[in-house]
Amino acid sequence: MNRSGIFFLIFAIVIAVSITWLNSTWLSYQGFVFDRQDKQVDYYLSDFSILHTYPDGTMQYRVKGQHLVHQESSGASKIIKPTIEARDVDDSIITITAKRAQQGRKNGPILLADAVDVVKNSNEENENFKLLTSDLFYNPKNRELSTDAELTFSSPSGDFTGLGFSTKLDEQELRIHKNVQAKFIPAK
Repeated sequence: MNRSGIFFLIFAIVIAVSITWLNSTWLSYQGFVFDRQDKQVDYYLSDFSILHTYPDGTMQYRVKGQHLVHQESSGASKIIKPTIEARDVDDSIITITAKRAQQGRKNGPILLADAVDVVKNSNEENENFKLLTSDLFYNPKNRELSTDAELTFSSPSGDFTGLGFSTKLDEQELRIHKNVQAKFIPAK
């Protein structure tokens, strides 16, 4: 074997040992290793319905959806095609639908995203409304709805558009933050 062949063999061995050492160092470095607890799914639900009640047994809100994934370590949940039903002060149901939702912790605020649709169908015709926006926060504990996104609010009295809103379901009052435009429909 000539010198260039021996040199190439020694160079290849040095490269192989260096790459093996670098790979083992890389994999053991704590900054790049994920904690197994962070990735562990506690439970997974498909075509589910979860009912939250007050201590007296009456419905507070119900969450339905196509899929729910819950992470054990953080308590966070991701929901695909969620539907949330909340009871209003007049006992009518407000229905919130979206393409996806995320809840950071148990009983914490729920962020609904992608084509959020809020509908209230009441026995009283003048109480019905529909709200469309791109994302929405729902806080089930405080019964609050809010967003910073553009919205369209339609009711028998007229239509409103604007940027951002907040409301408490117990107050039946909607506050649109800015760029408000309204079109009123006269009473018959």
